[in-house]
Amino acid sequence: MNAAARAFALAKFGRFVAPRPVALSRTQPAVRRQSTYTKPATGVNPAYDEALRVIEAYKTKRLAEADAAAEELKQAQEIGADADKTSALKKAWFDLAVDAEINDSEVLWNARQGNYDLNRPVYEYLKKNEWLGRPLEILMQRLLQMFVLPDMLDPREVGAPESQLNVSMSGSAVLEPGSMVDPAEALKQPEIELVTFHDDTRQHTLIMVDLDEPFEEQQSFREQFHWAVADVPFSKMQSKAVINDETNVLLPYIPPHPARGTPTHRYVLAVFEQGQGGREKLGAIDVSRNMVVRDFVSQHSLRLVGISFFRASWSEAVDDVYRDVLKTEPPNYGPMPAERKDIGPDGRKINLYENY
Repeated sequence: MNAAARAFALAKFGRFVAPRPVALSRTQPAVRRQSTYTKPATGVNPAYDEALRVIEAYKTKRLAEADAAAEELKQAQEIGADADKTSALKKAWFDLAVDAEINDSEVLWNARQGNYDLNRPVYEYLKKNEWLGRPLEILMQRLLQMFVLPDMLDPREVGAPESQLNVSMSGSAVLEPGSMVDPAEALKQPEIELVTFHDDTRQHTLIMVDLDEPFEEQQSFREQFHWAVADVPFSKMQSKAVINDETNVLLPYIPPHPARGTPTHRYVLAVFEQGQGGREKLGAIDVSRNMVVRDFVSQHSLRLVGISFFRASWSEAVDDVYRDVLKTEPPNYGPMPAERKDIGPDGRKINLYENY
């Protein structure tokens, strides 16, 4: 890399490296924090200083064009222009605003750190493209491989979720889709964040469903609702779900309780946009924990926008949930596997001449 190219890379990326794709953490929540970016010193490398001036001049020019486009959009809205024209003007403004800052070294630094300000078009563009890349691919792969879809909903009807649903247990890191969770870690309702990209506030319904609840009458499994909350507002700038006494909680949260002797359970958390583009409120509706998700979605005209899931198996904490929360004795659907005397604590077979 010659000196001029190195200087341009420093001006754009904040260090002397060639541009390359950046792998952002797929478990990074979209929380705006104080920027930790430190601008490299000027007056050291003339080539760097010149590259910086070129980038700044281009940014200034495009921002001026974006301001002009914003003014044109405002005038069109004031005179009641048709939706197609307004949409085209908004896209033109958005594209100019993104292009103005897409090479800004501080913007790229913040994006690498998962530090997004979704109120600015460039960060919205970067975050949306990051979500539509590897994280969405992994989510869909696991939803299909572990049969969450179509067991819960028909993937041909719901398609790929447009928003990123982040689920955290008791302030811990965001859960990877399909990860195993100890029931003891999910005794309290999870923290929910829906990273969406629309400006207006829309009403949503949040559910948590166990797809593998034993159904003894039919010697099979069925869905069981563990949590249902309606009329939850989300927007680009309001991504955290605030659930309190004033929230429309249809079904209070019940912790996961995979019974002893049952296979691994899949617990799905899903967010649906409510009817009329999110303008309709559900209010008080009749629900039960044994509803079928397909019927519930169809009956109330819900549209899936975000989904994630985790898995859990029996542990001693499950028996406490049955006794303390469900007020019943914990069931036992089969004997636990016999303890292997020939297997050591490290999972390896014990040598005949070794003692543990």
